[in-house]
Amino acid sequence: MSNYPYKHDKGSLVYKVENYKFRFRGIHAAEIEIVDVPGENAAFQFQIEENNSYWGDIPSQLLKKLHSGSEELKAFGAELTFYNDKEAAIQVATDTIENILNKYKTAGKLDF
Repeated sequence: MSNYPYKHDKGSLVYKVENYKFRFRGIHAAEIEIVDVPGENAAFQFQIEENNSYWGDIPSQLLKKLHSGSEELKAFGAELTFYNDKEAAIQVATDTIENILNKYKTAGKLDF
């Protein structure tokens, strides 16, 4: 990690973790965690909240905690494991969650 701003002799690493809440069309939908290594890269993990009223048909494997690079997310456009910065990581996370929820939202609900 040549440009890492915090030097450690034994390969130790300091990184930031930021937590976000995601609302899909006004309904709380997911918790997102961004892991940001200053000067290097960022990654995400998220968990979609189960909601039988608005996205009741979502497969159980998409309701577990998923991270950037999870095989389950490739079909929804998330292919990289690490991103250049936290803004890129959170954008891919929110786009992916939105793609999943748009696909599995309950017909006739949230259609505005």
